[in-house]
Amino acid sequence: MTMAFASLRVLDLTQGPLLVAGNMLAKLGADVIAVEPPARVAARRTAPATWSAFASGKRGVTCDLQSEGGRTLFARLASTADIVITGDDLSGDALPLLDWDRLLADNPRLILVSVTPFGEDGPKSGYAATDLIIWAAGGPLHPSRDGERPPLRISSDQALLHAGSDAALGALIALAARERTGRGQKVTVSAQQSAAQATLSIVLAAPVGHEGYTIMAPTQKAKPGEKRVLDLSGSGVRTRRSKWTVKDGFVELHLAMGPAGGRFTNNLFAWLHSIGACQDRFLAWNWAETVPAQIESGEISDDDMEEARADVAAALAGFTKCELLEVSIRHKLLLAPIMTVADLAESDHLEARGVFVDVAEGSDRRRVPFALTGRLPESPAAGAPALGEHNAAVYGELGLGPDDLAALVSEDVI
Repeated sequence: MTMAFASLRVLDLTQGPLLVAGNMLAKLGADVIAVEPPARVAARRTAPATWSAFASGKRGVTCDLQSEGGRTLFARLASTADIVITGDDLSGDALPLLDWDRLLADNPRLILVSVTPFGEDGPKSGYAATDLIIWAAGGPLHPSRDGERPPLRISSDQALLHAGSDAALGALIALAARERTGRGQKVTVSAQQSAAQATLSIVLAAPVGHEGYTIMAPTQKAKPGEKRVLDLSGSGVRTRRSKWTVKDGFVELHLAMGPAGGRFTNNLFAWLHSIGACQDRFLAWNWAETVPAQIESGEISDDDMEEARADVAAALAGFTKCELLEVSIRHKLLLAPIMTVADLAESDHLEARGVFVDVAEGSDRRRVPFALTGRLPESPAAGAPALGEHNAAVYGELGLGPDDLAALVSEDVI
C-alpha cells in the first residue's frame, strides 16, 4: 500500500514527550528526520524509554545549531523539507539561533511548527515551565483531587504529549492549506492551551445549558433555600465519587445527571436492580430529567445520594474490571476499567491491533507502542536511530560526499 504521506520530509528538532508529534507523522509514512546536536540529546540520557518510543520510525542526523556551520547545513536541509517541528521541552524558548524568516524565504512552502509552554506572545511568552506547572496553568489539575485533599498529578509527564499531538494536527491542517495556496505557514502551539482543551467539562458546558460554567466547584454546601450548583456536563468533574473499588483494581463511573449523561445512570440502576443490588426507590429516579431539580429543591438529600452511592459501591466490589466492562457494553453504562501498565501490556485487544511491536535499536530489542490506527497504511516498524546513524544517507541526498562529511566531523558540526 502507498504510504499516506510518503512524499513528506519532516525535520524534528524536539526533545522529550514532544517527540510524539514527529512520531505520529512518521507512522503516517512521512520521512521524519530527528536532528540532534553531536552530543546526545537529553531524551536519550534522562528518558531512554521516551526516546525509544517516540523516536522510533525516524531517521537520525547530527547537526550543531550552536555553530555557524551547523546553521548553514541545517538551512540546506530545510530547503528540502516540508515541515519543521521545534520545541525545546518546556524551556520557554522554542526557536533558538535559527533565522526562521530566512528559511521561509528560501523555501516558501515550508511549514514551521513551534511548541512553547505559554505561546509566543503575551506576558508569559518567555516563561519556562514544568509538566506540573502546565497542568496547573491549563486547568486539568484542579479537578484531579479526592474530596478536600490537594490535587494529584499523573505519575509521568503528559502535558507535552497533548501539545505534541496538537502540533502534529496543526502541521496536517497547514499542509491542507498549502495544497490550496501553494505556501507554507507558521503553526504555534501553546502547551497551556492544549492542556486546557483536554478539560472535557468546559467543552461540554454551554451545549447542555451551563453558560458561564466554571471548573471551580463550590467549596461549601448550599444553604437552606439556596439553589444547588450541579454538574450537568456529563463529564463528572464535580462528582463526589467516580473511582470505584472492584475485585482487581478500580473502575471509572460517573453518576451523571441531566441531558448529557443522565440516561446512562438510569441504565446503571436498572441493571443494579435486575441483580438485586439496589433499593426500589433508586430505580424510580430519573437522572436525565427529574433528579437535578429534585436535588436543587432538596427533595433528594445528600443522605439519599450517599445511600445510592453505597448501593453502587457494594455491587461493583463483587466484580472484576473485565466483567464490568462486559456489563457496561451490554447495558450501555458510562463505565470503564482503570487500566494499569501491566493491564495494557497484557491486553489481547492491543496485541491483536499491533499497538506494541518489537523493534531493533542498535544491538538491543525494544517493545514500543507503534500503531497509530488500524485504518491507514503505516510505515514499517523501525527502532529509534542511533546518534548520527543516517548522516551519510541524509546529507548524501544534499550532494555531500565522504570527504565533505569528514570535514564537518572535524569541525564538530555533525
